[in-house]
Amino acid sequence: MNCMLRKWRLSDAKDLAAALNNEKILNNLRDGLPFPYTEQDARDYIAAMLASDEDSTFAYAITQNDRAIGSIGAFRQENIHRQTAELGYYLAEEYWGRGIMTEAIRQLCGIIFDTTDILRIYAEPFAYNTGSRRALEKAGFVLEGIMKNNAVKNGKVLDMALYSLTRTLEPYPVRRLHADEIQDACRLMWKAFLQFEAPEYSQEGIAHFRASLEDQERIRKLTFYGAFDGDQLVGTLCMRAPQHIGGFFVDPAYHRRGIGRRLFEAMRCDYARQVFTVHSSPFGVEVYRHLGFVPTDKEQTVDGLRFTPMQYSAKADEEKVNGQQQE
Repeated sequence: MNCMLRKWRLSDAKDLAAALNNEKILNNLRDGLPFPYTEQDARDYIAAMLASDEDSTFAYAITQNDRAIGSIGAFRQENIHRQTAELGYYLAEEYWGRGIMTEAIRQLCGIIFDTTDILRIYAEPFAYNTGSRRALEKAGFVLEGIMKNNAVKNGKVLDMALYSLTRTLEPYPVRRLHADEIQDACRLMWKAFLQFEAPEYSQEGIAHFRASLEDQERIRKLTFYGAFDGDQLVGTLCMRAPQHIGGFFVDPAYHRRGIGRRLFEAMRCDYARQVFTVHSSPFGVEVYRHLGFVPTDKEQTVDGLRFTPMQYSAKADEEKVNGQQQE
């Protein structure tokens, strides 16, 4: 784990002042913070956070080895927005680029969603702040839009980006995976393959599948989707052009929970043309049939891998449902 969150202590004032006494950081925050930023300023802030209402202010020190290296907080809004909270954060410059802020954001959002009635957490970084935006995206936040001419900072009119993360009201949410999550997806695919697919294949086929998971050029051309149980990746589906499923696996411990369908339906939302193909393993044929796929050719074997070509067409699926209703 790159960092831990904990409540502020007055003894953190020296480290907080050292981190925040930096114009590069202040230039990406809202106005109101003094510069230079002194230890007394830090003590005043920490005292205010410790005295605040714990149901409306969720403020934590970002720490490594129990030393404060940054700050993160979310603040409950009012009136009809009382179940939303705005997120803010910063990190000492020497710790940038290590994935620490992404992890801190994930931790704080987990605390809030697990212990409060907050439904939505949002953040508004300056549109040019690619580091902050990337941290939010890697933590699962979704870009809702660019707010044009939304701020004046240091005499400049700036755009801001609006990001949000909403409480999951249904189990096993699905989203696109980021580059640093792809290896987790490959490990999940290998685990499920060994248990359910490998017994149907020759050693040649097993070796070929393993090589495909290590082929970085091939992996870069795939779009990955993931289903999650909390922070744990429990299912993955990957697509290659034009609209072909290149891998579709659910953790064996999570079978028969509808995760495969959730992955498929989420993926479909990204495509205007609702026609998809797959080379189904023997184990997967019935799974794909339940999703609406039909075989387009007989079973084949290539590089030791047995598969049945199948296709899904939304139009064909609708015609089938209409025919059943008429009967």
